[in-house]
Amino acid sequence: MTWDQTLPLWTRLHAASPQALDDLGRRHGIDLLPTTAPRQWGAGAAMRIRCARVQDGRVLVADLLWHQAADAQALYTVETGYRMLRPGQALERFKAQGLPAGSAHAVALVLLHQLLGQTGLVLDGIDKGLATSMRSLRSFQLTVGTPGTRGAQDLTDVDSHLSMLHRPLSVVVQALDDLAQAAMQLRRGAWQGSQLQSIHVDALLAEIEGVQRRARCMLDRQRFHRRAAEETVAMSDLNVTKVFSVLWAAFIPGTALINWYGQNFRVMPELSWQGSLWMQLLAVLVLTAIPVWMVKHSGTLR
Repeated sequence: MTWDQTLPLWTRLHAASPQALDDLGRRHGIDLLPTTAPRQWGAGAAMRIRCARVQDGRVLVADLLWHQAADAQALYTVETGYRMLRPGQALERFKAQGLPAGSAHAVALVLLHQLLGQTGLVLDGIDKGLATSMRSLRSFQLTVGTPGTRGAQDLTDVDSHLSMLHRPLSVVVQALDDLAQAAMQLRRGAWQGSQLQSIHVDALLAEIEGVQRRARCMLDRQRFHRRAAEETVAMSDLNVTKVFSVLWAAFIPGTALINWYGQNFRVMPELSWQGSLWMQLLAVLVLTAIPVWMVKHSGTLR
């Protein structure tokens, strides 16, 4: 399927299946099957670019097949899923930058800029999600040890949200790597002879590298926040364990004393002694205080 386009030297195609892709390749006389070997990503070789963009609060992900040849030959793009390219927006940028109209490389530059901008918008949404999760986690940590302490179950949504952010982040990192490869292919084409000045491609590569650094930093943040959430849950569970440790230390002496006098021995002379009750109570208190003191000084309650 061929879609109408307004940019010169650009053929925008769509293929919903491998058979449709093969038919398009035969119709246009080019090989649209992408190669996975970086060394073969030269002029006239198709490559796959992972694309992501935001639409109605959702992140749409699809693969774009990219076939770039010489500057005077048409650029072919094949969208295999959602429509990722916006010709009207690309045409406005093309005219605003005053790029040469008869250059396929200039068209490729504009489209790569567009894909990079869409990927940046996805990163903005992920950044907002990380900030929201961090505020929830920080609020939970500030209430620990106070009357308003919440349970570990309150962090379930935060942990699941952080887990869900990992997939779009991985997609963005992959998309940026693919865009960088396409931009390097474009730069090699510009060096071999093109109406497009290489300074424009260098600026594009610099922008991609900046967004890549941001994406990797955000991926580290996501991992750090998730570890913090897991450690907070572990600390909450540890506090519960501390409570049971103190309860065990407090009740085990009395339980032992009850078990002893529950044996119903025939000879138990201490029961008739003067002050026997108070002596037994005092012994229970001492035996209770000793393990509690040991637990406290061992640092378990810190």
